[in-house]
Amino acid sequence: MRALRIGIADLFSPSPDSWARYMFASAVTDAADRLGLAVEVAAYGADLTRPVAECGIAWDELPGLDGLVVTGGEPTRAAVAEEPALAVVDRILTRTADRVASTVYSCQSAHAALHLLHGLERSRLPHKRQGVFGHRVRGAGPLTAGLRGRVLVPHSRWNTVPAEALRRAAGVTVALESEDGAWSLATGGDGLRHVFSQGHPEYLRETLLSEYRRDLRRYAAGQAAHLPDLPRGYLRAEAEEALLAFAEKLREQRDPLLLESFPDRAAADGVDDGWLADSRAFFANWLGALDDTSKRRLEHRAELALARRRAGR
Repeated sequence: MRALRIGIADLFSPSPDSWARYMFASAVTDAADRLGLAVEVAAYGADLTRPVAECGIAWDELPGLDGLVVTGGEPTRAAVAEEPALAVVDRILTRTADRVASTVYSCQSAHAALHLLHGLERSRLPHKRQGVFGHRVRGAGPLTAGLRGRVLVPHSRWNTVPAEALRRAAGVTVALESEDGAWSLATGGDGLRHVFSQGHPEYLRETLLSEYRRDLRRYAAGQAAHLPDLPRGYLRAEAEEALLAFAEKLREQRDPLLLESFPDRAAADGVDDGWLADSRAFFANWLGALDDTSKRRLEHRAELALARRRAGR
């Protein structure tokens, strides 16, 4: 049994200890274990301050992958066309065209790929969309197989590409749409080759909590003008009350030392991690589709080889 070759192009950080690549690698290996599949995961950290050809991605290795994940990163420009990551995503599209069966573009890289492939623009939200949101399956395909009812997906972003714009784009299907009209997952025409994810199915149980603490720290240090909102749909009532009380105290005093008394235990115990089952199903569907594609390619090559032998070539 040949192992599936999965790559992770990490646009968030070039560090081998990057949290983004760890979460995606964990999601992939966990899904592979559940399916009984062999996988080989290779991670490439991109340094966006360097020329694209020398940014840290092993460009010659990408065409040999079965699947690729391109992580997002914190936005640094108002327009996606001005983001340093755009040039890297552009080269990834070129290097993987007609070679890699599926590429998942996450968050900012999804916006970049939609801009490059379909000319779509992103816009900034009035408030950060942060929390766990319910979605409905809108487009049938290999990645949504078995997902029924209310599908939960974490979000953490300042920007969006409107769902209406995706529907007007030829060859794009909205696969998961939230109850308030936003989208989490969209795909290209075949449902697999290009996958665009505004949500974060890779998030671990306490990732949103860690991000909330980071945003509180930025507020306390004067790096942000407003207190961050609590992640929606993420905490049980008792934990929300504890964090709201802490946030109010921080608003009144705005002292970074207060973060030493952050109610870690109450918050962690109050996380409602109901999205994890849906996330596992998504990654299992993705790997299963890649495995099917890989087997079909091997069968096709075997048929071609047999035909050549019969023809005396």
